[in-house]
Amino acid sequence: MELRGTPRLGRTLALPVGCLAAAALSGGLAWAVFVSDRWLWGAAVSVGIFGVYELVRAQRLLFRQRRLAEDWLRSATGVFVPPPYLWRAEQLCSPCERRILARTLRLIEQRAYERPVGRRSPRHLAAVREHRESVRSLARALESLEEPVTPAGMLRVLDLVTGAGSPLWATTTDGALCDAISTTLAILTPRKLDSTPATRAA
Repeated sequence: MELRGTPRLGRTLALPVGCLAAAALSGGLAWAVFVSDRWLWGAAVSVGIFGVYELVRAQRLLFRQRRLAEDWLRSATGVFVPPPYLWRAEQLCSPCERRILARTLRLIEQRAYERPVGRRSPRHLAAVREHRESVRSLARALESLEEPVTPAGMLRVLDLVTGAGSPLWATTTDGALCDAISTTLAILTPRKLDSTPATRAA
C-alpha cells in the first residue's frame, strides 16, 4: 500500500512503532545485561504484543481511511476533488503510480505471448492477445505524463489489473476486455467542469 501523503500517518503509526522499539530495546537489555531477569523479559514481551496489536489496529484504520476516499473518488471524473480525499487522488494520479501500472500492462501483454510451460493452458491470457492494441493504448495513456488523468480512471485501471474477475485475465476472446478498456480510457480523461451549463451560468 502506498502510504506517502496519507494524512496523520505519523501520528497513527507513532504508538505501535514506539511500542515495538521499546520492546526491542528491553529485550536487548535483558539479553545483554539481565539474562536471568524474568521481569524485564516479561515487560518486553508485553510491550511487544501491545505494539503488534496497535500496529494491526493502525493498519486497519489506514485501510478504512483509504477505502472511504476511494468510494468517493470512483465518481471523480472531473477536476474537482474535496480536500479530505485530495491525498488519495494525488497518490493515484502520481507519475510513479502511472508508470507502475503502464509497466504492469506491458508485462502482461508480454506474458500473453510466452510459450505455455507445464500444464498451463495455451489459452492463457487469450483476451490480451486478441485485444493487444487496446492494452497498448491504455499503457500509452498512462505513460503520457503530460496528460492529466482522473482518480476514477486510475481506480478503474487498478481494478482491471488486480481484479480476480477482470476481463484482462480472461481466457476467452470476446469483446469484454476491449469494452472495459474503452470505458476506462473515457473515464481516465478529465471532464472539464467549465464546459457544463451550470458552471457557465455561475
